[in-house]
Amino acid sequence: MRRRTESGSCSEAPGAINSDIENPHKVYEKAETFWSRCTQDEDGMLGGIPSLHGPDVVGSTNFLKILKKNLIVTRFDNALDCGAGIGRVTKHVLMNSFDSVDMVDLVDELVATSADYIGTDDGIGEKFVEGLQTFEPPCRKYDVIWIQWVSGQLTDQDLTSFLQRCIKGLAPNGTIVIKESVSAGGKTLYHDSDGCWTRPESLLLEIAQNAGLHVVHKTVQTGFPKGLFAVKMIALKPVHPVEEDDD
Repeated sequence: MRRRTESGSCSEAPGAINSDIENPHKVYEKAETFWSRCTQDEDGMLGGIPSLHGPDVVGSTNFLKILKKNLIVTRFDNALDCGAGIGRVTKHVLMNSFDSVDMVDLVDELVATSADYIGTDDGIGEKFVEGLQTFEPPCRKYDVIWIQWVSGQLTDQDLTSFLQRCIKGLAPNGTIVIKESVSAGGKTLYHDSDGCWTRPESLLLEIAQNAGLHVVHKTVQTGFPKGLFAVKMIALKPVHPVEEDDD
């Protein structure tokens, strides 16, 4: 009942379904159907553009290095990969930095495939099969919650609520990273084939602010083919920081 688009290449004509609709059930069903039919490999996860994989991994890895250098991320115990699919980001980005990585995805078949794709590794933690519109991360666990190419599968309200639940899932000094395609011209575009929205950066930041987050660092992904939406990487912290546990 929601899904992520692993590609910035949504090229369908925008439809008439707004991202602030009150009853998104049919849209979420469409997204689930779309992603359950995709091939369970990197090509399927990247919307048929496998050339995105290399520069995407480099961009995300460098972004994490900057967050570490600037002391934005100071612990590397636990991370959560949202919209993880077969574990592409988990395997090639997060597992290289964090002791343990949890995964959440709506499509059971993709999560099951992740075992073969990633292989046996002590760095894989829990695997949750659930849509982000209802998923509640474990409390106070994650140093980084990574949300890549999946925020567009949620309505404005559901994304706001999900980010609020993510705040509760952060460990002290934890960080939420949103990596997402953004539209130009201030317009939100709907893509009927997979039931997702491409929002302008301004709306994405407004939603994050409404959820109780503020931007601590952001940059743009480079190295992608021309003709795709711009992809932004945004690091966010709670306005009211998570406090350390009392001894």
